[in-house]
Amino acid sequence: MDPEDVVRELDVARHAANAGAPVVPPSDLLDPGPHIHDGHTLAFWTYVEEHREPDAAAAGEGLRAIHEALADYAGALPALHEMESLLDELPPSADAELLRELTSVALPAGQALHGDAHLHNCMGTAAGPRWHDLETSCRGPVEYDLAALVHRLRIHAGDDRPAVALAGYGEYDADLLEAALPVYAAWIAASWLVALPRRSELADPTERQLAYLRAHRR
Repeated sequence: MDPEDVVRELDVARHAANAGAPVVPPSDLLDPGPHIHDGHTLAFWTYVEEHREPDAAAAGEGLRAIHEALADYAGALPALHEMESLLDELPPSADAELLRELTSVALPAGQALHGDAHLHNCMGTAAGPRWHDLETSCRGPVEYDLAALVHRLRIHAGDDRPAVALAGYGEYDADLLEAALPVYAAWIAASWLVALPRRSELADPTERQLAYLRAHRR
């Protein structure tokens, strides 16, 4: 992991935590880092004990609180996910061109975001849901985070917890969410295609992801 990504994650999480948003904050017991040890990048976080699956509605409310806390974040962040280097790792193909096309869609500039706000990045604790894993924080419309929230439900089916979380979030621009969903889904597809040679279990979900994107090509 790039140490600068960790610096960014720590700074965004600290800003959100200081504003009272439900995130796992950097450690206040020792220097959170990042620290480089034997070629590895380390960061220290506040220990949070996971008690249960997070309440979905409360997780949605918490995501809105994070967005409100990050509305005034002034640190440097990429505009959505910087895709060129990731896409450059893929061999030329029709699917790679599709992903380039989809990720070139212009979305409003927006504000600082979590960047990968699905429910697997939210822990259930005795104090309520706590969001974590902000290493891909970026700038964009809040609906981009909401696209991450409902992505698995829309494409891979499963339980209805993302829909409950989305309802818990409150008001949002439904049209902008629909526009953001293929952009987020393309980032996920590109990430999985890069990882596929060493993670064969991604083959089926990657094909479902690409089938969705081909069907929703504008």
